[in-house]
Amino acid sequence: MKDNLTQLDNRETFFEILAEHIVSVHNNKIKFALLVIDINRFERINSLYDYSVGDLVLKQFTQLLSNAKREQDYLARIGDNRFALILVDILNTGHATLAAHKILRLLKTHFEIDDNKVLVEATIGIGLCPIHASKTLKLVKECEAALKSARQQKESIGIAAVSNNDELSLLRELELDIEEALHNREFAVYYQPKLSLHTGKPVGAEALLRWNHTTRGFISPSVFIPIIEASGFIKPITGWIINSVLRHSSRWTEKWGPLSVSANITPELIFKLDLKNFVTNALNLWGSDNITLILEIIERSFVEDTETCFAILKELQLMGVHISIDDFGTGYSSLAYFKLLPINELKIDQSFVSDLVKDKANAKLIQLMIELGHNFDLKIVAEGIEDKATFDTLAAMGCDVGQGYYMAKAMPEKEFENWLETFNGLPD
Repeated sequence: MKDNLTQLDNRETFFEILAEHIVSVHNNKIKFALLVIDINRFERINSLYDYSVGDLVLKQFTQLLSNAKREQDYLARIGDNRFALILVDILNTGHATLAAHKILRLLKTHFEIDDNKVLVEATIGIGLCPIHASKTLKLVKECEAALKSARQQKESIGIAAVSNNDELSLLRELELDIEEALHNREFAVYYQPKLSLHTGKPVGAEALLRWNHTTRGFISPSVFIPIIEASGFIKPITGWIINSVLRHSSRWTEKWGPLSVSANITPELIFKLDLKNFVTNALNLWGSDNITLILEIIERSFVEDTETCFAILKELQLMGVHISIDDFGTGYSSLAYFKLLPINELKIDQSFVSDLVKDKANAKLIQLMIELGHNFDLKIVAEGIEDKATFDTLAAMGCDVGQGYYMAKAMPEKEFENWLETFNGLPD
């Protein structure tokens, strides 16, 4: 059923749709995030103006949320001034938070209603299925609790806590399974191709870790990566990944010419004293002359201890390793860092790229990022390119490299090699 005012699905229909998404999660088809969004002090808007203005605010707010969401996402009105947004294929709370920040950025301007300029603010509670809850009512309650907590702490965004015994039990079981999964070779490296936006040809790939559990099937990275980081397995697994990608890429470069390979390094691992040693050992083992290894780090990596981080990255760079800032624009960027940062590329986060063609503000931000990076002689990589229009727009802006479903999905090693063998240009 539809809500008469906004023409969105109402609360009853929302719960039906939410239940369908949860079934899909159990069938290992999708992972998703739920955002519960509340307009702050809505009753004050009604009292300051009148109910007709309040209704128009709700309509404009609905339009703003509709513009912010992707085509595959789902939006409903579940209360007087409360909305629910289901974001499909969300990897972790970080990606869901990016979507929430995007909504809050759009609210920075006043709503123009008749002769009134109405300032609208919102609070957002975020929960992921299955990590925070795997039942409809429980997931909504967790999001609403996160929203309430954020409001009490005078924050705009709150994230649900893992408190359900079943969820905690699942996480503990998966943690116990990790060591066995390593021995059973359940982990695999998938590769997503990276293409030059100028020539349309492959220039490398990003390595992505996947876990095909013997009994549970594929586990979402948003579930198992935090477990790996917390359980102490991140170091051996990262070492295994780096050795794997260097071994694989040595074959690619021999057959198809120079192709870089990038791997993600967590902030905690950067400060391990032997990071340089196991990267050096891997490069010596597989040969570094014809391989370009890129280590991708997120921005918060160099905030806690800037000097130490810079020194370690500089040592890696002197070894011939390239350094990339991942998810650029979503963290703690500061122009002051750029004269010091030992990096080779900036990677623009997909939250900016996904609606580039429609969102003029995002387009301007991306253009600024590209120009900033080029001024420091950095390569610019854009992730999350899903269509030709976005590809062409980024190419016209001067972006160097891109990756995303438009070019190719992430795939196992052999499938990636077959893709290289048969690649004959991008679709029109």
